[in-house]
Amino acid sequence: MNGIGVDIVDLNRFDLKNERFIKHILSSKEYACFMKLDSEKRKREFLGGRFAGKEAYLKAYHKGIGGIAFHDIEILNHEDGSPYLNDENAMISISHEKDYAVAMVVVNSCK
Repeated sequence: MNGIGVDIVDLNRFDLKNERFIKHILSSKEYACFMKLDSEKRKREFLGGRFAGKEAYLKAYHKGIGGIAFHDIEILNHEDGSPYLNDENAMISISHEKDYAVAMVVVNSCK
């Protein structure tokens, strides 16, 4: 299956004090990275980028919300800072601008 998905989020909608929500969205490895961030701005960008990335991933696979649990979709970073998914058939890009994060996922399972 091939697919493409994109999502954009308003970073201001994320409540950084809602630990339950954050742990629902992030995998344990992502959560460890999140906790190391030193500013509210960076934490909001990280969480928003992961949320948008996971929404885009679900869209690329033609799954609805709940088709795959968010914390089972993992987005980590290479040493150069670029993001990658825990799916070798999918590529991701995440960008932030002021109050928004956008992510795009391309799936090519015919590699």
